[in-house]
Amino acid sequence: MTASPMMQSVAVIPAPGPDVSRQAMELPAGLTVGEIVALALPGLPVTARERARVWLVSNEGETLLPDPALWGRIRPVPGVRVMIRLVPGKDTLRNVLLIAVSVAALAIGQVWVGPAIAGLTGSALLGQIGAGVAAAGLTVAGSLLVNSLIPPSTPRVAGTELQAETPLYQISGWQNQMTPDGVVPSILGKVRVAPVFAAPSYTEIVGDDQYIRALFTFGYGEVELSEMKIKDTTVDNFDEIEMEIRNGLESDDPVTLYPAQVIEDSLGAELRRDRDRDDAGNVTGTGDLTPVARFTAADSTEANLIFQFPGGLIKYDGSGNAKTASVTVRVRQRLEGEGDWDDVTTLTFSAKKREGFFRQYRWTLPSRGRYEIELARTTDENLDANTSDRISWLALQSFRPEYPLNFGQPLSLVAIRVKATYQLNSSLDTFNAIAERIIPDWDHEAEEWVSRATRNPAAHFRHILQGTENTWPEPDSALDLETLQEWHDFCRLKGLNYDRNRSFEASTWDALAEIAGAGRASPRYDGTKWSVVIDRPQELVVAHVNSRNSRDFAWSRNYIETPDAFRVSFLDETADYQQRERVVRWPGYTGDIDVTEELALPGKTDPDEIWIEARRRQYEVIYRPDTFTAVQDGAVRTATRGDFVKGSYEVLKSTMAALRVSAVRGQVITLDGWVEMEASETYAIRFMKQVGSGDEATFESVIRSVRTVEGTTDSLILSGSGDVPVSGDLVQFGVSGEESLDLVIAGVQAGEDMTNVLSMLAQAPEIDTLTDAEVPPKWNGRAGGDAAASISVPGIPTVSSIDTHFNGSTADGLTVLLVPGSGASAETFTLRHRIDGGSTWTSETVDAGSGAVVITGYVDGDTVEMQRKATSAESYASDWSASF
Repeated sequence: MTASPMMQSVAVIPAPGPDVSRQAMELPAGLTVGEIVALALPGLPVTARERARVWLVSNEGETLLPDPALWGRIRPVPGVRVMIRLVPGKDTLRNVLLIAVSVAALAIGQVWVGPAIAGLTGSALLGQIGAGVAAAGLTVAGSLLVNSLIPPSTPRVAGTELQAETPLYQISGWQNQMTPDGVVPSILGKVRVAPVFAAPSYTEIVGDDQYIRALFTFGYGEVELSEMKIKDTTVDNFDEIEMEIRNGLESDDPVTLYPAQVIEDSLGAELRRDRDRDDAGNVTGTGDLTPVARFTAADSTEANLIFQFPGGLIKYDGSGNAKTASVTVRVRQRLEGEGDWDDVTTLTFSAKKREGFFRQYRWTLPSRGRYEIELARTTDENLDANTSDRISWLALQSFRPEYPLNFGQPLSLVAIRVKATYQLNSSLDTFNAIAERIIPDWDHEAEEWVSRATRNPAAHFRHILQGTENTWPEPDSALDLETLQEWHDFCRLKGLNYDRNRSFEASTWDALAEIAGAGRASPRYDGTKWSVVIDRPQELVVAHVNSRNSRDFAWSRNYIETPDAFRVSFLDETADYQQRERVVRWPGYTGDIDVTEELALPGKTDPDEIWIEARRRQYEVIYRPDTFTAVQDGAVRTATRGDFVKGSYEVLKSTMAALRVSAVRGQVITLDGWVEMEASETYAIRFMKQVGSGDEATFESVIRSVRTVEGTTDSLILSGSGDVPVSGDLVQFGVSGEESLDLVIAGVQAGEDMTNVLSMLAQAPEIDTLTDAEVPPKWNGRAGGDAAASISVPGIPTVSSIDTHFNGSTADGLTVLLVPGSGASAETFTLRHRIDGGSTWTSETVDAGSGAVVITGYVDGDTVEMQRKATSAESYASDWSASF
């Protein structure tokens, strides 16, 4: 039985501010977005709808619905969160600024990870159904999308909304791809890559031998290649391989192993001339020719025919002596669209070969064009069982004299010519190599940008803006190079890397966001320069934000149930970049892992870095549960996204107050409002002081202690020494050390009438403190990672037989044959033995492949006690068996 939509519900949780109690209500599933907005915001005038912004958020990402006309046509499915935000209007927003509407994800015991939009076009536009796990986006990652300064990455690929991290290299079952009109790869960092074909591979016949020519590209240059392999074996272990490597420089010479365009049409058509037969199968005469015709590629100048004799070409006389056999094939051609055939040649193949072999014939066409080629076997079907002369038209190749590549930028190329041998048999399509991109990289010692291989996200960020992949590269003047250099050092010291083959379509902004995220940052463009916002503790206070210089303050918190662990899929650099998954437990969780969520960390290949960055995301959820928003009037603001600000709002802490200085007399300041002090507390004020003047003017945040005077007062006596505010300054008052909140601006959204909506998060320096102290558990690279080591334990071996050795008529030893039990594969078996009732064991260990354990030293009549166990190659051991 399945659940109908009416059996599900929509959970609506308004969270306008800390002073408003949370009220939950149940709405039937199947409502449109318009109906949800109306129920979530009762009394909202129709005229105010233009100020509402609605997003649909799921594990696939978030989708903005800017047009209210669409709200009545979209019905969110279970598993989707509806975010409703009102931008400021002429009236205050009072206590409503952000509402989260979560569509229920449970339907009679099932966990649904549904599409974010259904019904807009009559089909689901986003998403997929997950099995057995809670989806990131419904709970933890969903809150991160709203509450994180650096949102989690949602990689994309052309034609879809989601791009799962697919392995660029797998040790088995993996093949190079032909991607005509596809994206030219862009390798950043260091990764094992299976390059795509830059041109189709084709066959070449020299004498009796077959060669394969192939041309691969690793994408935009410059790329440094190493550890080249065919499948999982290095190319140095093979014979008869010629290679040409072009790293992708302007000065590169053309490849010579693949100098022209070759289009190969694989056929495998047998050429026959069967004799005429009657209904009884008796031969009645010579049969007619049965031609086979195929077309060359357009604009060809030469054609090449490849023939195969799968059973050899040979005949035997009556005495069994091998003789030469022959087969003739007529070749004709005609230009496409013309009616008459022109004879090219009649080929005669003669050989005395028992094994299969190849032959080819190449000629120049009368003129450039597309030709129809016809082959017909003219040798009659051989009725002699002592003759083998089967022939197949294996392939038709079309040649054009032009260079195979026509691309505006230098490409990293590898051309290969391989002889087909017993070592190499149709396995060229698994060519791969370690690839490292050579780009400008900041050298902190020389304090200059140098060209070299790098994994640093800051270098990749600059390359995206200025590299050959960018159609309109940015000049240096458009980059905040000083900040990028500082960020480069931050990534270097924190061990943050980005390694990925970007072989998919993505916008410049998406590429910058993904790369920046790998370095705990996000891109920022202020209209003049490109820069980044780094998520790290800051000391410089850029501005004060309080109830006097902002309005419509609101607070919201996402209440979530955290999973037992995050699951992160990645290409493991410690295992030759094979696909692996690391399970990162929630901090402090020690039980069985039942509920997990998938976390994307694109560009990460180090299992230890995977652990640390996943843990950091968990700490963000723990220590940044709240979002604070406020509206500031005026087009000019001091602080922007990523800046550290000090906040003060009485609704959060009653001891806080933001007041303006009305008079100053020495160390005594008078305020335009009242504050209250208790005798048991110490108090302080914080204010912004201008330093310098004119274009050189800056501001710094100053804190001064206040003498405690119990009671209510509008005058404060400053204690100690230091700067004093001037009349008209705003001061933030409160208990010493708690007079302000440490906040970071996560975003700024433009409102109506030249206003700005600030979204702020706790700075939470403990996130970095805990992250820096993380020591990842030892990574073993096994499937399941840290959570499933027990699956590698082999089973206790089973006794297959016991044989007794005899010395004359007296037994003096035993041979015990052990065979594997259930569980993981065993590398060794160990048998320990002793006289029954003895105190000391003697152990014998043998390879599990043989399993035969020989023990001696016992005589006929002894009772021998034995126990057995198995050990895996990873040193996981089974328990000892019971004695036998």
